[in-house]
Amino acid sequence: MQRLPLAESVPTELEVWQLLLDTGREPTPDAWRLLSHTEQARARRFHHLADRVRAVATRAALRRLLSERVGVAADALTFSENAYGKPLLSGVEGPAFNVSHAGNVALIALASSGAVGVDIERQHTDAELEALYDLLLSPSERAEHDGGEGGLPLIERWVVKEATLKALGVGIAEHLPALSVFLSSGQRNAYRLDYRLAAPPLEAWAISAPAGYIAALACADRTASERYSTHSLGGQPCTAMAQHQ
Repeated sequence: MQRLPLAESVPTELEVWQLLLDTGREPTPDAWRLLSHTEQARARRFHHLADRVRAVATRAALRRLLSERVGVAADALTFSENAYGKPLLSGVEGPAFNVSHAGNVALIALASSGAVGVDIERQHTDAELEALYDLLLSPSERAEHDGGEGGLPLIERWVVKEATLKALGVGIAEHLPALSVFLSSGQRNAYRLDYRLAAPPLEAWAISAPAGYIAALACADRTASERYSTHSLGGQPCTAMAQHQ
């Protein structure tokens, strides 16, 4: 497991860990041992070995990382879920977290404050994702895309939106068109997010991924006292939460 370097504009309380998985071998007994009975049962329902490896290895690695930070044995940690199925630590104060995996790569994001989301996908061309065009793009993104203005590839918008909505802990598909993603003009590897959501301040960044993959990281200020119906944000840090306390 390797901690990834992040863009300079990423708040210091965020970290991302990468796992390269051997999807052709059963998970190790040590990894299985760390999972709860419910997690083990869920993983065993996967018919394909690769899916089982991704589920078990990623969950075991997450438990190890959280254990180091909260001082509870990895196999003793318990989790709950929000209304949309996003897992949360239960019974102990600890960092926010989120995971994503694709192919033989898994990412685990941690945030000591705020909320965090991460996504990794295999690279796809716009032509391969054409069927998702109406589902994915907001009106302003569609105008940019149709106008040939050299906007972001569809797969890049997809990973940024998924990471951002995962940070918010809401349903993905129904909120994709309410979020617009553009490159930030002032920060390297950062995005400008325009959105029509009742949401706290949001930020997102590109993160490094192995060849053939693309990934993004996002954070949300969960303690912001204001909620917005429309909002454009291009650089307010997640550490701004302290300003609202």
